Amino acid sequence: MKQLCSRQVHLDFHTSENIPGIGARFDPQDFANTVKEAHVNSMTVFARCHHGWLYYPSERFPELVHPHLEYKNLLLDQVRALHKKGINAPVYITVQWDYHSASTHPEWLIRKKDGSHEGGPFTEPGFYQSLCVNTSYWEFLKAHTAEVCELLGDELDGIFFDIVGIRPCWCASCRAEMKKLGIDAADDMAVRRFAKFVMDRFKREMSEVVHKYKKDCTIFYNAGHIGPCTKESRDAYSHFELESLASGAWGYLHFPITARYARTLGKDCMGMTGKFHTEWGDFHSLKNLAALEFECFRMLSYGFAASIGDQLEPNGTLGKAAYRLIGNVFGQMEEREEWARPSKALVEAAVLTNEDPNYEQQLSDSLMGASQMLEELAIQFDVIDSEMDFSAYPLLFLLDDFVVTESVRKKLDGYVKQGGRIIACAKGGLSEENKYPSCFGTEYCGETKQYPDFIVAAGALAAGLEPENEYVIYQQGVSLDPTAGKTILTARAPYFKREGDRFCSHRYTPSAKGAAYPAAVKNGNVILFSHPLFGQYRSNAPFWCKKLVSNAIDCLLPTRLVRHNGPSTMTVSLLDQEDKGRAAVHILSYIPVRKSATIDIVEERTVLHNVTLKLELPKAFSSARLVPENIPLPMENGSVTIPEINGYAIVELS
Repeated sequence: MKQLCSRQVHLDFHTSENIPGIGARFDPQDFANTVKEAHVNSMTVFARCHHGWLYYPSERFPELVHPHLEYKNLLLDQVRALHKKGINAPVYITVQWDYHSASTHPEWLIRKKDGSHEGGPFTEPGFYQSLCVNTSYWEFLKAHTAEVCELLGDELDGIFFDIVGIRPCWCASCRAEMKKLGIDAADDMAVRRFAKFVMDRFKREMSEVVHKYKKDCTIFYNAGHIGPCTKESRDAYSHFELESLASGAWGYLHFPITARYARTLGKDCMGMTGKFHTEWGDFHSLKNLAALEFECFRMLSYGFAASIGDQLEPNGTLGKAAYRLIGNVFGQMEEREEWARPSKALVEAAVLTNEDPNYEQQLSDSLMGASQMLEELAIQFDVIDSEMDFSAYPLLFLLDDFVVTESVRKKLDGYVKQGGRIIACAKGGLSEENKYPSCFGTEYCGETKQYPDFIVAAGALAAGLEPENEYVIYQQGVSLDPTAGKTILTARAPYFKREGDRFCSHRYTPSAKGAAYPAAVKNGNVILFSHPLFGQYRSNAPFWCKKLVSNAIDCLLPTRLVRHNGPSTMTVSLLDQEDKGRAAVHILSYIPVRKSATIDIVEERTVLHNVTLKLELPKAFSSARLVPENIPLPMENGSVTIPEINGYAIVELS
């Protein structure tokens, strides 16, 4: 696997034609020195921006060169200045957002079913009127990309194609091809599948164009998410970049999910955040140092490279304060990255994602809740889809709403027959015919009629809860009829469901203390909960839901890779570096806080003391030390105690 440069900056330059003096103060030497001093080893620079302007002296499209570009050869001189400092310089090309093209070529616009175009009206600010690559726009993109490749020649390190999403389109070109293929343009889902086909074809063909000029350059197509939507076209990519600005629309839960899936696809990965307080285009703002540390160190803890987004000012200068901030973080990364790259994640479980491959960024509440919960429990897990190999994982988690095909139902039965273990919630594993896999030993009897209902804290699954207490589960569950399975947790119904003129108190009716019914069924290596515990955890994080799942894990997987006595806000990642004869435990202690109405804030590191890790890894290790500090740690029976964790600690095991 080809390794990416580990410390990158993604430099935006979306610059209006209403601003004069573009690049007027660009100084190649000062530019490159600023980047080098910030410990950056790759910077993505720009050929064409979302406004539709070019930043090099184009011979094929001179009318598209920014009308106020004073530094005429900005792109080429950026690349050469960076190369002189040993810094890579892949090139940015926008795809579906180009305001100039959208304004002058209405035939290129993506059309909605009613004929209107995607994005806002042209009378309002923004360049979001998306373009269709299935029109003659493709010919322009191909010629423009070829010109960039020719301009740079052997100096081309790679191309970052931006805004390459699955966007259903009813333009004349798409309607004509759909008609030829026998696709019903009135069927929204069929049109979406066609849109994915078009985009996957575009990626393959564009990669062929680039490779004619340079076979080994990097190529990435950005849609803001890596998931099942990406898998079919992965051969068009050299690597994956996981755009996930935690202070933007993505939030702090997005990155762990996309990262745990992307790392299963066999390519090197890089996380991407921004130096902005919020997100792209947030000029003259700086992210809190602790937040940028957390976001970049978290990428490293997965074994990934890191990219920080910035935007060059119109006059061509970099913000010195921004690069002091970036350098502070990347300097620390540079000291630590040898214990992360290259590496392989040590995992003991997988979450089966319920993402539809025809959509991007369609993360369900149950997927986000499961990811949050399992991270808090220090479970080492991947996120996989149902086509992947289950046998690599001792334990599978099926999400609350993971409805399966008949073939997947049989695959789950085969997995359990070979010794695999499953924890499922509510409709997890249910087929469209409302049947659970045979290995569940349980029949589905529909959704519960009265809810919220109340689990009774008794038995092994309730260990650590108040004995015999009733704990509410707010969301509607399902009714289970154990056949071969055994009921290991029960629940009771309320007096009645709150509706119409039947209500009690402020929210819901309490338990009627009536007959108990199955809330969890165990059949061999399978535990099925009747309630949507993962979605419930995403909704309001009841600790008892997490405790139930943790106890279920202990029932099926008593030996975990790692346990610790630290807080649930502490995250632990295990990386194997077999070629170096060692493993590395990456520990992060930063707490995002909802200080504002819109975004989570990380303002400081959280210092922890005397954290003990209990490790049971596939390979035995006899010594431990904190790195890069080179502080030996006593290790006894697989347990290691770390005297202090100041935000980030790495324990090397050898």
